[in-house]
Amino acid sequence: MSSPILVLTAIESGFGFLLSSLILVLVLIHGRKTYHYLFAAFLLICVIWDLGTFLIAIRNEHIEELVIYGYVIGFPCSFINALIFHFVNLYTGRPVKWAIVAVWVVTGVIVLLSLAGLYWKIEGVYTYSWGNIFRVAPSMLDPLMIVSWLGINLYACWLLYKAAKRAETPLERRHYQYVTAGLLVITFAIVKVGPVMGINIPLLLPLGMFLVDIFNAIIGVAIIKDRLFDITVIVKKGTLYSILAGLLLFVYSFTEHILITYVSERFGEESSRLHLISVAVGIAVLMPMKNRIEHVIEGYFAHKKYVF
Repeated sequence: MSSPILVLTAIESGFGFLLSSLILVLVLIHGRKTYHYLFAAFLLICVIWDLGTFLIAIRNEHIEELVIYGYVIGFPCSFINALIFHFVNLYTGRPVKWAIVAVWVVTGVIVLLSLAGLYWKIEGVYTYSWGNIFRVAPSMLDPLMIVSWLGINLYACWLLYKAAKRAETPLERRHYQYVTAGLLVITFAIVKVGPVMGINIPLLLPLGMFLVDIFNAIIGVAIIKDRLFDITVIVKKGTLYSILAGLLLFVYSFTEHILITYVSERFGEESSRLHLISVAVGIAVLMPMKNRIEHVIEGYFAHKKYVF
């Protein structure tokens, strides 16, 4: 039986996976500059981050899998600092080459330490009252890594803030503000690693995933409303199906949790039947809503085309 913390985490991370994937595709399709690909690489790590957390939540009873998910999530995240900092330097148009090199050197050292088992070494699983999660062995480097994470990301946000002050147009200024807000949110999403380091505060995990969703929402709105990264695409269908997929995931997860909690234990229903019932309920709920959601989106974009 899944706890409310795991159900909430599954919903948030699943929805974040869909949003991150959609934004990643948009950036890759329309990106032409180096900073586009740096941002796309960062988004890819977010996709892995969200998918790994989603699997941890829905496969929580399979202890042997959690260690694998921990390595799949942790290793790519070693590159986030460098990708963000390099992206910001190129995006603002005033790259500080020595600083970029220094950050990549620090990243390389972290990766080597991880490969050598001296950092982000996973040793078994924590079993909390609300669920299970992989256990990262304590390291003397932990405080240094946290300072590095906060310092590099916040310095990148400072560079964006300065670029916004010298922006020549209101649109350019808004672009910098969107990216700054998004990166600030991602910086503090690090709270979600608390449980893997032995901090038994259940809300840290869903809070971290919620912050990642906020980041996706900020970047998504910036692309649709203000052509962030010079992306001008018709995303009506993509928006529709993203909303439907997110709602389906929510309805499915909620229905499955209710059925497993109140039906399987009392009536001994097979889990496969419960999964099928959950899917059926999700489809039954969403099909009548499809036309209404599509109408709302059509009206939104019909209005926004005059703003563009």
